[in-house]
Amino acid sequence: MEMSTEVQRGDTLSSSLSAYSVLEFIGEGCFGKVAKCLNIWTRETVAIKICKETPGGIHATKKEISTLERLSVLDPESSNLVRFIERFDHVGQCCLAFEMLDINLYDLVNCSPPLSASAIRPIAQQLMVALDALKGLGIVHCDIKPDNIMLVSRSQPFRVKLIDFGEAIPITQLPRGPLLQPVGYRAPEVSLGLPLTEAIDMWGVGCVLASLFLEDNLFEVNCDYLMMKQMVITLGQPEDYLLAAGKNTHRYFKQDPWWNLEDPLAWMLLTPREFEAENSRSAFLDDTVPLRSLEHLAHIYPDGDSAEMEDRLAFADFLKDLLHLDGFMRISPATALQHRYLTMRHQVMSPETSDE
Repeated sequence: MEMSTEVQRGDTLSSSLSAYSVLEFIGEGCFGKVAKCLNIWTRETVAIKICKETPGGIHATKKEISTLERLSVLDPESSNLVRFIERFDHVGQCCLAFEMLDINLYDLVNCSPPLSASAIRPIAQQLMVALDALKGLGIVHCDIKPDNIMLVSRSQPFRVKLIDFGEAIPITQLPRGPLLQPVGYRAPEVSLGLPLTEAIDMWGVGCVLASLFLEDNLFEVNCDYLMMKQMVITLGQPEDYLLAAGKNTHRYFKQDPWWNLEDPLAWMLLTPREFEAENSRSAFLDDTVPLRSLEHLAHIYPDGDSAEMEDRLAFADFLKDLLHLDGFMRISPATALQHRYLTMRHQVMSPETSDE
């Protein structure tokens, strides 16, 4: 029987601790479905993930439960992580109950104007706290994207929480070679097949924060070739030592046959046709012009007052640290929390502020 007919609106899901009435289904994916439910006893509204019984679904669920158990030592409020309530079975299906949150950042971007650097700041700060907490436990989220960051409420300053640990991996088990992270939010070391660290999550956050300001993706999300091409245009090409060490560099770059010591680069980005020949799949072509640099991000909207421009420039500098092409040189969550964009040192020290 299809899962959609097994659990329906109005059904009651019972655990040893609670009983939940299914109000509506609010999400669906390869893992199964997410239902908005009412705890019949406490009247609390919760989100319940009803997991698929397929071999892949069962494996993914066990993996997520293992991560959630490790996260249970953290305070979900101070760590800005979704609160996990309980796990139970309903007619043989594993159910995971979580606190009910508001909308995710993907929906926020689609229903509101672009966020200012000032409005993004509390989101950035809370995500750094969340990633610092994960790093302390040796856990890498591996799936940072707007869909997996949710608002607690829509009142500003925004309060956010990181959700969905179905792809999370202990740092000691990070693979080298297999592709992690969604296209558009994938760190260059993942694409190139370099050794991985928790810094891949910092890259994902950098892409998310940029999308909030741009009201669009920083890099292409439908084609990894175009993502890499836009990355090179905006951030520059990864250094030769990175390209030479990557197991998968050949998927995107080729060595320049005419290279000599006087040339700045020994590697060249493949053309779309070369990419298709190397990877046996098409390269998505798009006329969208990417940012020429992160500094340009501060000037894509009409200039504001000097304080606002300083804030935009500090934000762009923060993104540069999050989006360093070398994962081992990328800023850590703890250090990022001391960046002037988050501490607002640039505003405290500005002439306008000091004259008041």
